[in-house]
This record gives sequence, structure tokens and C-alpha cells, in this order.
Amino acid sequence: MAKYIVLTNKDTFQTILENDGLETVESYQFYFFDKLKSTYTIAKVLDDNAKIQLYENYEGKEYVNHIRVKFFETFENIEDAREELYEIVKASGNSDDSKYSKLVKSEAAPAN
Repeated sequence: MAKYIVLTNKDTFQTILENDGLETVESYQFYFFDKLKSTYTIAKVLDDNAKIQLYENYEGKEYVNHIRVKFFETFENIEDAREELYEIVKASGNSDDSKYSKLVKSEAAPAN
């Protein structure tokens, strides 16, 4: 059975997408007041033992972690992963802000 995960990239927090254990399916940019706040990527898990590299630059210090896929929430199909992504974006602001936020699917071919 296929598994999908949702990965996040922000200014100070990056998920390295180049990974033999993942296949990038699609990416989205989240804008708030026309400013890019984050990029979300839905990826298919090809190897349950894969580790995902997370990079963070916080207060001038760099941190790198390698986290196994099993610690990420997984979804049985792409539709469930998209639904989770929509919930994440919806939770990023309150209902009064929804007219100022938008999620845009990337037109570029996903990098693997």
C-alpha cells in the first residue's frame, strides 16, 4: 500500500527533498498577504526506512536532523494528503484572514 507525507519548507526551516526514499508528487506555495510564507510538498514514500533531512537556521546557528519517515504522519492516498494540507493552511490563520491567504499549486515539474 502506498504512503504519502506532507513536508514543509519555510525561510528558516528546510526539508531536503532530494531523497531516494521519497518521490515528490506535487508542491504548493502558501501566501499570506501576497508574501510567500511556506512551500508544502506532498511526497510518496518509497522506502519506509528512509530518513528525511531537516535543516534549520535559528538565531544564527545551524541545525541538521535526520528523522525516519515512520515519525511523520502518513496518508494512504494523495487525496488524504491534500486534505491534510488544506487543513494546515486553513489553521495558519483565522477565518477573518482567509481572504488574505492562498495556496497555489506549483506549475514547475516536481524535483525528485
